[in-house]
Amino acid sequence: MTAIINTVFLISFIAFLYFIGRGTLKFLTNKDTKHSFKYGLLSLLVSLVFMVIGIIFDPSIKSSSESNNYNSVNSNSTTSKESTDSMSQSHSSKSSSSKKYDFSKVRLGMTKSQVIAIMGKPTEQDTTYLMYGSDDLDFQDDKLFDGSPRNIKEAATKKEKNEAKESSRKRVNESELKSFAKIFGQKDVETLQKYVGSAYSSIETSQGMAYGWKTDYGMLYRLDDSSTGITHVYKDGLGDSGTQLYVGQTIKQKQRRNYYYYN
Repeated sequence: MTAIINTVFLISFIAFLYFIGRGTLKFLTNKDTKHSFKYGLLSLLVSLVFMVIGIIFDPSIKSSSESNNYNSVNSNSTTSKESTDSMSQSHSSKSSSSKKYDFSKVRLGMTKSQVIAIMGKPTEQDTTYLMYGSDDLDFQDDKLFDGSPRNIKEAATKKEKNEAKESSRKRVNESELKSFAKIFGQKDVETLQKYVGSAYSSIETSQGMAYGWKTDYGMLYRLDDSSTGITHVYKDGLGDSGTQLYVGQTIKQKQRRNYYYYN
């Protein structure tokens, strides 16, 4: 069908050229050109008609047009899908960041695996922290010690204050204990023996006599080394089992005051 249309179009166009050429020649020789131009215009009209018909029935043009339409529709569909996916991802991200997490069951000292078992998969994580939305949980040696959730932050602050208070108390105790150790070590043996059973306890060792004194700041142990005449005072135990707080010469008797009378 397309071949016939093309052939007729070609013949009509050739006829148009022929009659136009013939009419032009007659015009130049002053002859009658009416019929030549008339047939030429008629041939041009026929060729134009068949050209339009050929375009309409040409499968390649139709296929190209359909392909362009398909590509256009497909492109619009792809753009729409990408836009939808982008909106979905944006919504998902926004939803994830705005999600409220319940940290009421999370406690200081928990490991990361214990926290994840309670809270579920974190939105972000590293060796030292877990993120749940905009909240972070901080770990040290795989133990939870701080975080931004209110209950975790309050617990961490309270623990820090208690540790500081305990550390201060220990420093005071250490200082007081050293003072008591000095007093204990400088007491004469006569006085110690006098109060054994009430204020002090005593025991004989291979190195010499050992005494114990329970103070408000801890237990003190005194060893009077009979071979060296040196007194050692320890806390928490005698010798290597304790910590030495005082060392000095053993005082065996209380120093007597001398009284002088003048006549």
